[in-house]
Amino acid sequence: MFKPKLLPIAILLTLACYPAFGQSTQPAFSSTQPLQIIGTLRYANGSPASEVVVRLDSLSGGFVMDIRTDSLGKFAFTHLAAKQYHVVIHHPGYRDIEREVSLVFVGAENLQLALIPDRTEVGNRPPPASSKLILDASVPAEARKEFEKADAILAAHKKDQTVEAMVHLQKALLVYPNFLEAQLKLGAVYMDLQQWDKAEQALKRALEINPKTVNAYLALGEVYSREKKYSEAEKALRDGLSIEDRSWQGHFALARLYYTKGDLGKAARQVGLSIQLNESFPDAHLLAANIHLKVNNRQDALEQFQEYLRLAPKGEFAAQARQAVDKLKQ
Repeated sequence: MFKPKLLPIAILLTLACYPAFGQSTQPAFSSTQPLQIIGTLRYANGSPASEVVVRLDSLSGGFVMDIRTDSLGKFAFTHLAAKQYHVVIHHPGYRDIEREVSLVFVGAENLQLALIPDRTEVGNRPPPASSKLILDASVPAEARKEFEKADAILAAHKKDQTVEAMVHLQKALLVYPNFLEAQLKLGAVYMDLQQWDKAEQALKRALEINPKTVNAYLALGEVYSREKKYSEAEKALRDGLSIEDRSWQGHFALARLYYTKGDLGKAARQVGLSIQLNESFPDAHLLAANIHLKVNNRQDALEQFQEYLRLAPKGEFAAQARQAVDKLKQ
């Protein structure tokens, strides 16, 4: 485990293969792994909740799939499309669990959930939350149709048709300006096209629709960083973390920002939090390795490079990481 408190102050070594935040041409939070939602479900006493059904719905409407937790309470939805989802758990005798998950700007989400006994009397039990369903029902069919056309293009990774997908999203928003998922995806498309000004405006509009949209803040932080507006980037990321302080993506993005600015102490603390919240995210281990290298913690850097290679043996920076491992072993 990466230990930020062990980092010394002096910068003695500059053997780094991780690209500076804001210089990569990859979209925000690109992942070397397929899009997925993984998680662990436990009872209130900490014991794993096995054989519990976990349902996955698309936030724009429609059932996707359901699975059962394994003997350790773990579950995984893999090979998903880049869209917003609704995770639902309804287990007799326990309170319903609902989580909104967006894979528009991130490659994976790791949920840690707990089943709480429902002691509410049946006659007085409040109805389940349905705000998402009301929001979905308010999207006109014409807007949904345009959104689905864009979604199909983007899911097929047809880079030459990205502009076409953008046009469909713009049409969807003309029909229904408060279509949050379309607004978020439009921001992502502008980011893919490296049209940072337009991406900034699209993401700000998403926050006007719903000021609590964490991933919009994180993506906005990425946009500001690409524009070298580091103060604005830090504020956007911290605003997102103020809503959801357990967002490993947010802590990782903040760590990359501090790393770019040369503030290794803050970068170490943030990447350490990211790893604690999600040990399976390879890029966090890669960044941690480079921070250790910057301060000449060679053994810790070696361990972090090896962990990156274990998680992403065919990752984007696997070749550079192997070279670093070989040099460190010498």
